[in-house]
Amino acid sequence: MYKILQLGLIIVTSVTYFPLGAQSSKCVTMEIHKKRMLEHPDLKDQMIKNELATQQWLAAHSALSRTEKQIIKIPVVFHIIWHDSIENVSDRQVYSQLDVLNADYRLMNKDSLPVQHPFHKFIGDAGIEFCLATIDPNGNPTSGITRTYTSVTSWLENSLKDIKSTAKGGHDNWLPTQYLNIYVVNMQGETLGFASFPDELVMAPEQDGVVIRYEAFGTIGTAGAKNFETANKGRTATHEVGHWLNLIHIWGDQICGDDKVADTAPAVDENKFCPVFPQRPNNKCGSDANGEMYMNYMDYVEDSCMAMFTAGQTARMNAAINMFRSSLLNSKACTITSLHEDNKSSLVISVFPNPNSGIFTCSINQTLSSNSALSLYNSLGIEMKKQQVIAYGDIKFNFAEMPSGIYYLMLKDKSKSIIQKVIVNK
Repeated sequence: MYKILQLGLIIVTSVTYFPLGAQSSKCVTMEIHKKRMLEHPDLKDQMIKNELATQQWLAAHSALSRTEKQIIKIPVVFHIIWHDSIENVSDRQVYSQLDVLNADYRLMNKDSLPVQHPFHKFIGDAGIEFCLATIDPNGNPTSGITRTYTSVTSWLENSLKDIKSTAKGGHDNWLPTQYLNIYVVNMQGETLGFASFPDELVMAPEQDGVVIRYEAFGTIGTAGAKNFETANKGRTATHEVGHWLNLIHIWGDQICGDDKVADTAPAVDENKFCPVFPQRPNNKCGSDANGEMYMNYMDYVEDSCMAMFTAGQTARMNAAINMFRSSLLNSKACTITSLHEDNKSSLVISVFPNPNSGIFTCSINQTLSSNSALSLYNSLGIEMKKQQVIAYGDIKFNFAEMPSGIYYLMLKDKSKSIIQKVIVNK
């Protein structure tokens, strides 16, 4: 709950992002943030500056309705760093995590609060969608997934920085101004994940991104393995990406703390397990009879108990993108326009649904020449299917026999060749 109204008090409280008391190990974002402040003394000033700018942006854009707001697409690259083969999670598990992010950030999650719930009126659609990167920082086609074998058997608390370093057994992050880097690793202890804040991007760009343990990633495969059975619905990534977009925990990381958001109920501390509503009604921090918003993605409850961002949180994330991660708005990392650098072409193809089961529709926006063709390539560049096309508009394809994986649909027309990535997920 954002209780501070005077500008001077905002400045004072803006530097209390890090924990002031004992913390659960579920998320160590704040503890790492505290260490980064010690490494970079200027970070405190950057935090104050960014918080002031955030509040000004929110005040200037408070009247915008969802229909007036842009839908933001964020290119994602998943870095799978593994030692034991079980840690080398499948492409399908990656797709399952991407599905969860897209559902949670567009208010399409099937477990959203029912209309009659007292907190339903606070729910917000962030208007943020996530797409697998199709081009890497060098301009080459990519599946949006990197895989790195490491000699590191598990990442310890004092070696978490090394996850984002190729030289130390991890993998250097891709340009953080163009990609959301999500790492999937084997961490010791009970930590599920952590993330970097926008504040840190200037000081430590090489550490930008989100890290998730492989047992708390996605909804299939290793999700919920070992002792992490309640972290099996992909909500660790939803939570950590929230930090990456400038959200803090709903209890403000101190007893009765301030999360800088007006429509989250006051919370005494973190909530765990799966509480029964209402939780801590009329608490000492000032909650009403409905208690604390434990089902918020930025609390510590089990995955199956998480269900919502508030409108205030979604506005804060949009502020972060438009101000501190604005280069993502112009990123082309999710689109390959041409293999032959014909970037001035107005020819466009789109595929829907995507991901799909191998049956999809391709939409072409203009009339083609008589010798045009659509070819489907696998991730190794091998042509799997080819079909002549002469008409524009919607063309239905049935490649149901194709196994799950990432494919590239190439439209060749005269001297132009346009590519669209197709994800087959069965």
